[in-house]
Amino acid sequence: MSAAMDVRAGLLNAEVPAQADAAALCIRRTVDDLAELLELARGTAVTRGDLMRGAAATLAEERPVNGDLLDELAAHILAEEVTERSPCQWGRQHADAVRAALYRSLADLADALLEVSESAPTLLDWTGDDTSGRSATAVIGGVTYGVLVQPTETATSAAEPLWHHPSPSATHTAWQWRITSGPPAPASHGCGPFPSALAARHAAECAITALAAGRCDL
Repeated sequence: MSAAMDVRAGLLNAEVPAQADAAALCIRRTVDDLAELLELARGTAVTRGDLMRGAAATLAEERPVNGDLLDELAAHILAEEVTERSPCQWGRQHADAVRAALYRSLADLADALLEVSESAPTLLDWTGDDTSGRSATAVIGGVTYGVLVQPTETATSAAEPLWHHPSPSATHTAWQWRITSGPPAPASHGCGPFPSALAARHAAECAITALAAGRCDL
């Protein structure tokens, strides 16, 4: 769905499934109908990276983009203006950049929901805690897989929320999961971030189900 949103923003030339394209259009129409863009940006923890992509998409809709340093600089300036001004001082380009950032942010959330909903979870016996992380093992076809759920590394400035929400939930640690296989052919795969350790564990258990059913591999 994020790819569909990038295609609609003119940032990616690719074909996407009709269902994802329809969902992306629904997200776009919903955001376009909103007046309180800043509140939604706060509530969904829009990051500087999201805003930079939104600014680039906004500029791409108005003129051809060559992908050079001047395009990057223009997107950076537009994004900085958004963060430095209050919404009442935003022009059309500023509001459009925030909308485009919200398109992508909401599409990423929808991707995460789809991912954890694809498979019924395989309940695992987790050890550890929701502070430092949890681990478990799963045996599939005689192969033992290690499953780890842990906090993500300290976010870079591009991955930090631009507008902090007063809600305590806005300060929660992001989480990720990783599944590894042992010898003779070790491999690993992970996914994140998720808003809570519970969500990351659930997603990992869904991934184990998909792995056992042969719908994915490491």
